[in-house]
Amino acid sequence: MTLIVTGFVLLAIAWLGAGLHDLLGKSLQQKMPLVLAFGGAFLIGLIFTHLVPEAYALGPQVGLWVLVGFLIQIALEYMSQGIEHGHAHPPKLKTHIPWTVFISLCLHAFLESMPLAEGEGHHDHAHHHHVHLHMETLNWPLLLGLAVHKLPVAVVLMSLLRDLEMTQWGRWALMTLFGLMPVAGMWVYDWMVHMDGMGQTNTFPMMAQGILIGILMHISTTILFETSDGHRFNAQKLTVTILALLMSISVSML
Repeated sequence: MTLIVTGFVLLAIAWLGAGLHDLLGKSLQQKMPLVLAFGGAFLIGLIFTHLVPEAYALGPQVGLWVLVGFLIQIALEYMSQGIEHGHAHPPKLKTHIPWTVFISLCLHAFLESMPLAEGEGHHDHAHHHHVHLHMETLNWPLLLGLAVHKLPVAVVLMSLLRDLEMTQWGRWALMTLFGLMPVAGMWVYDWMVHMDGMGQTNTFPMMAQGILIGILMHISTTILFETSDGHRFNAQKLTVTILALLMSISVSML
């Protein structure tokens, strides 16, 4: 039940971002810096109040996997040209889909969603390391953080696909495929955890959690710098950032 609910929520977020782009167009693009600043600050707060404490409880080597995640995100952004943090570069040839960009975004969504399969209560070694199928085990803070991050990415991706002059059916088909990547990531996580000593060790959960932190750390810090003119915050962005940090602290207490 948890995997179904989580997967549907993130698929719905991808559809919502695509729909908002089709409905609001340019007016939405003007608000994107504030939306991105909120998302970046929310992720920063979530990392330090929720993800890092949980990750280090799994093992002291998690720091190495944070660095791996950071490097993975650098490689993915080389392929995606920065769409993960709100950049969209119209293609020079409008008849060709930039598959490297799309594949990079799918891999990003796949990797960052894997720990969602774990749910809560993961310090119980006898029962934790398998996908839980109860709503009370759903990792609400991480789900909300990924939803806040995924929404502007979906908007920008839809904008890029529209610049390609694709048919509406084609755009929505690709958005649906992108939206299904989290489900694939969670299923693979479940399979890997069962392969990892039949779910009795922390090895793979620690790896997945560390990589997630590294990916989100790179994205969130990049967003906060790039949404500020000359790397300076104006009053609106500062207010949005503080609000997002306070909300992330509140969510982490769930």
